[in-house]
This record gives sequence, C-alpha cells and structure tokens, in this order.
Amino acid sequence: MATGWKQWIEMALARGVAARLTLRQRTQDVAVLAYHNVVPRGESVVGDRSLHVDQAEFAAQLDLIQRHAQVVPLSKIHQSPLESRLRVAITFDDAYRGAMTAGLDELEKRGMPSTVFVPTGLLGSEGFWWDLLAVNSEPLEPAMRDHVLDQLQGDGSRALAWAREEGRPIADLPGHALPLTEDELLNLESEGLTLGAHTVSHANLPVLTESEVRNELLESKKWLEGRTSRYIDWLAYPYGHYDDMVARVAGQVFEGAVRVDGGLIDGSKPPPDDRVPRINVPRGLTLDGLLLRLSGLIV
Repeated sequence: MATGWKQWIEMALARGVAARLTLRQRTQDVAVLAYHNVVPRGESVVGDRSLHVDQAEFAAQLDLIQRHAQVVPLSKIHQSPLESRLRVAITFDDAYRGAMTAGLDELEKRGMPSTVFVPTGLLGSEGFWWDLLAVNSEPLEPAMRDHVLDQLQGDGSRALAWAREEGRPIADLPGHALPLTEDELLNLESEGLTLGAHTVSHANLPVLTESEVRNELLESKKWLEGRTSRYIDWLAYPYGHYDDMVARVAGQVFEGAVRVDGGLIDGSKPPPDDRVPRINVPRGLTLDGLLLRLSGLIV
C-alpha cells in the first residue's frame, strides 16, 4: 500500500507543471545516475532485486533522459555545458554481465556514453555475496548485511565462507547476474564506454586501516591503467560507504570519486571531487520518480 501511495504522489507531482519547469531551469546542473545490473529481456530477476533493472525498464528510462537532458561522459561533467539543458552521466557499478550486454546495447542504440566501475579482483568470480545470499531473491536480513559489512569488512570470500559455516543457502546465479570475466571486460567494443575503479575486493572501506584503503585504491587503479585505454581516473566507493579518511585517500589517488546518493550536482556550488553525488536508480523506480529526481524535487 505504501508503495502504491508513493507512486501515486510521484505521478501527480511529475505530471504537474512544477517538475518540468524546474527541470528546464537545471541548465548548469548535472545528474550522475548509478545503475548496477540490467536484466536481459526474457531472463529472470535474481539476487538483490533492487540492483537488477529490467532491460525494457532501462530502455524507457533512457528515452525519458534523451527527451529532457544531454547525456555526457562522466569525465566531462565539470566542463562548460554545450546545451542549455540538464547534463546526465550514466554509470554502472560492479561490471555485471547483464549491464555490459543488454545495458550497453540500449545505450549504443541511442549513442549514449557510460562508465562502469570495476571491482578488479572479482572479475570472473561466482558472483557477488549480496546476490548469492539473497536466496529466492528475498531481501537480505539487515543483521546479515551488517555482519558482512562491519565484521567481515564487506569481503565476499569471507562472507561466503561464513555463510557455508553457518549452513546458509547460497543461490545459483544465471550468467547475466555474474561479473564479467577479465577477457570479456577488456574485449568490450562499446563506443563511449569508459572504465573506472571500484577497488580490488569491493571492501567496506571505512572499516579498513588507511594503509589497507590505499592499497585497495592503488592496486585497482594500477590494474586498469595497465590493461586498457578506456580507463578514467575515477573511483566509486563500494556500497557507497566512505568517511573523511577514505575520501582524503581517494582524493590523493584519483581525480574524482562518486557516492551512490546525494541527488543532483548544483552547477553553482560543485561538490568536492572526492565525494561527487549520484542518483541511485533501483529496480521499480517509475518514470515519474526518475523525472522528479532529475528535476531535483526529490533526492
């Protein structure tokens, strides 16, 4: 019922005059969108459902963006706008195979650039712990999630070892819900695609020591710089988690670092480069809801 009321309110707001008028005034602002996976047509949704957007849903969102904004590469969001419209940068976290196949197909049809943030040590793995432990695509228990993030430092191998010791079920994931292999990543041919860093192990950085944080960042950067010309010097914080120490180290290693929340970038008051906000786009976000977030009326 709550979801229904929320969608009704979003529809009423978005289809009124305010959202479109406000959006037209965002000529100096930037929206960096954060996606994770795109589920190819005909495939089932598995794992942490909120991270897996259907291909048809993704395509409809791109069409809405194309009508109302100019899509730009992430590396150019600080440059002066070429058009008097909101600028949008499209990003993906984790290098899911579905995002890098079905998602890139939709972007290429529209000539839109994008950036994927790569957890270099997890390429070709059996999947991400948050999907593997979300059996029957049920939401993870908050206590389980907190245990993995805080006690196990967000480390997937430790999370799965703990789950097996506890006798917890582990899901069998289809190909689209797995990360790409190294060869698949390096052989991507999508024009306009750039690759950023997402650490080596997708660790929860604030619970690591400063030395461990620096190693996660430097090793992921070194891996990408040494293997692909698509690399851009940006980081996405795993889980969106950072603190002042993590942001300081990220600012020393990278040109920019993105959060997973925070809303629009106000062009008149740009944020620090080590904590650039994004708009998270979960499964089930309506077109009205996306329009409101692009207008800045909802964060």
